[in-house]
Amino acid sequence: MSLSEDYYRNLLDNLHDGMLCVDLNKIIIFWNKSAQKLTGYTEKEVLGKIAGEEVIAHLDNLGVPKNEDSCYIRQTIEEGKLHKTEFFFRHKKGHLVPVSSRISPIKDSQGRISGAGLVFSDNTSGIAAQQAITRLEKQALIDPLTGLANRRYIHKILDNKIDEMNRYGLKFCLLFIDIDHFKGVNDTYGHDAGDKVLQEVAGSMANVIRPSDILGRWGGEEFLIIILNVEEEMLLSVTEKVRIAVEKARTEYNSRQIEVTISIGAALPDPQQKNIKRELLKKADELMYTSKIKGRNRVSIKFDN
Repeated sequence: MSLSEDYYRNLLDNLHDGMLCVDLNKIIIFWNKSAQKLTGYTEKEVLGKIAGEEVIAHLDNLGVPKNEDSCYIRQTIEEGKLHKTEFFFRHKKGHLVPVSSRISPIKDSQGRISGAGLVFSDNTSGIAAQQAITRLEKQALIDPLTGLANRRYIHKILDNKIDEMNRYGLKFCLLFIDIDHFKGVNDTYGHDAGDKVLQEVAGSMANVIRPSDILGRWGGEEFLIIILNVEEEMLLSVTEKVRIAVEKARTEYNSRQIEVTISIGAALPDPQQKNIKRELLKKADELMYTSKIKGRNRVSIKFDN
């Protein structure tokens, strides 16, 4: 039995996904009802228009048109290969709609490419899910109070830097930092004031390190800074800059000015150690306590391994 054109038309019109077909010049020659629902444009409005240019132009998430050279409809026609992609288009009412699509070549009875078919579906739920995942990933790696890298993230960075040191000989130094007499701040002014001090200390240190260096909150009143590509003769200058920045800062709280200082231990990793990260953290922590014992508000550095 030969099925009629109306049968196929009805079948395609009842697809949940939007579908359009174009000829070799990307002129739209078919537009189903789901495409109309997703875009707001009727078949009459789009037939004869150029797909991706006059209608459903491929946009990024800011509404900027994608380069014609990256047009997947054109690539599908030229290469004769299936393409899967995600993009945004502007709805007839003006808002952006995220879609996922599959673009397939259409061939005539002789096996020659005569155009392309594009099937697309609303990807709003997919975009929302990805945004939620991104937020959760960020929350898992960022300290919520200071906005710095948290302990988990610092561990990841240290692993990466140790790997780079072993592979390429790239040097780095670890600073272990503790706020002096921080318990006294909480006891005297309260924990809200303590939180403000933590934020002020974090900001003061962030302002004086290089963009390439990594500052994170290790926990409580402890911070770590990973100083990259620093020679030993420069290290004292870098650490002193961090110490002085905190010493000169003031935290305003209930018309009071709270002043704090920090003690710093600075250590270089030893490539010969069996567990480089553990030994580096231990050494930097011990040097920080050396600074405490010597009177606080100072830096203790160990160059030799």
